Formats: sequence, structure tokens, C-alpha cells
Amino acid sequence: MSAPRPLTAAAQAAEDRPGLATAAVIGLAALAAPLALVAAREPGRVVFIAIALAVVVVALARIEVALMLLIASAPLEDAFQISSNPQLTITKLAGALCFASFALYALSTHRRLYFDRLHAAVLLILGLAMLSTLHAEDLASAQATTVRYASFAALFIVVSQFVGDHRVQERLAWALVISSGIASVIALNRFLSGESTQAKLPYGDPNDLAYILATTVPIAVWLLLRSSRRARPLLLLTVGLMLGAIVLTFSRGALVGLAAALIWHVVTEQRGRLVLVAGVIVVAVISTFLLTQLNPKQLQTGLNAKEKVASQNVSTRLDAWSAAARLASEHPLGVGPGNFKLYYLKETGRPPGTDALVVVHDAYLDVAAELGIGAMLVFLLYLGGSFVRASIARARGNGPPGLATAVRTALVIAFVAGLFLSEQYYAPFWLLGALATAMWREGEPMPEPR
Repeated sequence: MSAPRPLTAAAQAAEDRPGLATAAVIGLAALAAPLALVAAREPGRVVFIAIALAVVVVALARIEVALMLLIASAPLEDAFQISSNPQLTITKLAGALCFASFALYALSTHRRLYFDRLHAAVLLILGLAMLSTLHAEDLASAQATTVRYASFAALFIVVSQFVGDHRVQERLAWALVISSGIASVIALNRFLSGESTQAKLPYGDPNDLAYILATTVPIAVWLLLRSSRRARPLLLLTVGLMLGAIVLTFSRGALVGLAAALIWHVVTEQRGRLVLVAGVIVVAVISTFLLTQLNPKQLQTGLNAKEKVASQNVSTRLDAWSAAARLASEHPLGVGPGNFKLYYLKETGRPPGTDALVVVHDAYLDVAAELGIGAMLVFLLYLGGSFVRASIARARGNGPPGLATAVRTALVIAFVAGLFLSEQYYAPFWLLGALATAMWREGEPMPEPR
């Protein structure tokens, strides 16, 4: 076994896949005639198509570009609707492009992929989801949820292959933070303009946005602390916008997760712990205050709206947790991915026509109810393994300096917030676990190319 190589680099990718560039040129030449015909009538559409094709070609040629697009699409998934079919999202398109690029890279370089016990756990959960789908009452919902999970399982596999490639790991962090900053601006604009009573994206739930922003905050702070002087003002503004957006989503689960992470940091970190915690709190308070001063009446409106449903939310979530526990005990293989909503009214004794909760609002009970207790145990083992690997990478000094610590802190937020939010089918759990695995594996023997 030789020392591991980075999975990819821009120059290496270009050398390893000359055939892909040739095929891309031939394909663009074949499209020239139809594009010319369309250009005569709709020049704007042709420009859009040309840009999209250029992005596809670059992403297929360079896996790190495709992966950055996928990670950047995660916070913005609910910001845009690209078709009348809500199942077709920018994340799924970016995911398909990323996985196609990765397959081409793996085939062209004949590189063996790295798999271990955490990969087996991720794939086992996917297998249990597919098995549970077979007897789901709402087959369409089960299939859509399983496909969504499959995309994040693939994300875990791809990111975990970037062992020792610190440049790519840092670029992925930048893609996530910049995208989260843009999502924060969109959500805050909707709130301050009075379009919504909570900071949220046009087609999403405020809890989902708060969760992904909260788990990204440690990564953003890590970039802020190690960035150049020119980049620090932009990153500080981004962190402030993210913290302000989290507060104005009024998501208690995300705030509890952040509070747990701050306590964890004070207890476990020796250097600059109080200064960093105080700095995060000050930035959160100042940014929220400044944002609400733009429209103080809207803040009161949002608080009143949240207060009206607060007690009802507590009651319905307690009932949902009890219902999920009963379903998990009665259905060893679960009721099917995305099918909890069909059982909520019956299990809680609510009359037909009452608004039903779509999710359990607890990631662990949600997995147990929909995929079975076995899947929940595997999920917990995966999360525990990810946390241990991030801790080992931190102790060894693996990865870009400080990133392992940031990933471990983000995992604390993900764990705790997952007790109150159903986020098992969103990127943070799987992206953070993949980064922890890639850094943990650094310095270990890697499989040789065939």
C-alpha cells in the first residue's frame, strides 16, 4: 500500500479524461444547428441554454466542481421551483450531475473506491428504506423519500473519497457557507418585507432552513478565523446574516442545538473558548437587533403568530412522538418512508379533517416509525461513528487545520436539533459524516488503482 493520493485535482482531471473533453466538443457541435434556429426567435433562452451546457461540461470534466454545485444547492433547495413538479429540485439535478461526473472519473482513472463500516451503515439504511417502501400505503411518497435519501447516501460516498485533499475540502466549506449566506438573505428579505411571518424560503419550512444554517455556522466561523483580512468582513457579515435568519425563523429546535454546541465548546475546548462563544452571541444579538430595526412591526407580528401556535405545537409534537413510538413497535419494518402523515390522525385519535403533521419532529423516532427500529439503531451507530471519527481527526490534526473541530461542533448541533426536528433526509447529517470520515482516514493506507 502506498500513501493515499487526493481523489482529484483540476489538472489531473483534465489529464485523466481527455476523451470526455472530445466528446463534449462533438456534442456541442451537434447542438449548434438547433441552437442557431432557436436563437433566431428566442436569443435569451439560447444564452441560458449555453450557460447551462457550459456548466454541465465543466462539472462532468471536474468532479470537485460538480460536488461544489451539489453542496451549494442544499441550502437553496427550497428557494426556487424549476418546474411544476415539486419533486424535481435543483438539488436532485445537481446530484445527478455530480454522481455522473464521479462515475466518469472512477471509470476513467480505474481508481478503487474506499468503503468501510460507516459506508455499510449508510447503504444498509438505504436498503431498509427500499424494503419498507415495498409495503408502504402511499407508494409514490415512499419512493420519492427513498430516492431523496439515496442521493444523500451517494453524497456521503463521494465526499468521503476526498482523503487528504485539503484544497477540495476547504472549497466545499466555502460553497456551503456562501450558499447558506444567500439563503439567509432571501429568507430575511421575505420576513422583513412582510411576505412571511418567519424567515423562510419561498417553497420551504422555516425549521429546515434554521437546521441547515445552524449546522453551517461552525464551518462559517472556522473559515472566518482562518481567512485573509480581505475576506473577513464578508464572512463576518455572512455569519451575522445566518445567525439573524436562524433567530427569525423562530425555530426552537435549531436554537437549542446552537446552545448545546456553545456549551460543548466551553467544556471541551481549551483555547479561546469563552472569547469565541461570547463573539458568536454578540454577533447574533447585534445582527438580529439591526435586522429587526428595519421593520420592528414585522418582528412583533412574527412573535404574535408564533405565540398563538406555540402551545399547540408542543401538544401535537408530544402526540407525534407517542404515535411514532407505537408505530415503531407495531411495524418492525416501518410504515414506509414519508408515510407517517397517513397514520398521525388515527394514532393520536384526532378526527378526520384535522391538520395532520407530515413528520414526527424527531429525526430518530421518524426513522424508527417509517423504516423500523433496526434502521434507527443503524442511524444512531452511523452518527456515533461520525462523531468519533471527527474527534480522532481533531486529535491527530488531520484535515485542514481546525476543520475537524468545526465538523464535530456541527455534529453536536445536528444531534441535539435532531431531537426536535425531522432532518434525516437533509444534507447536514450526511455531509458532516462524510467530511469526518475523509479526515479520519487521512494518513491511513488507501486502495491502489487497478
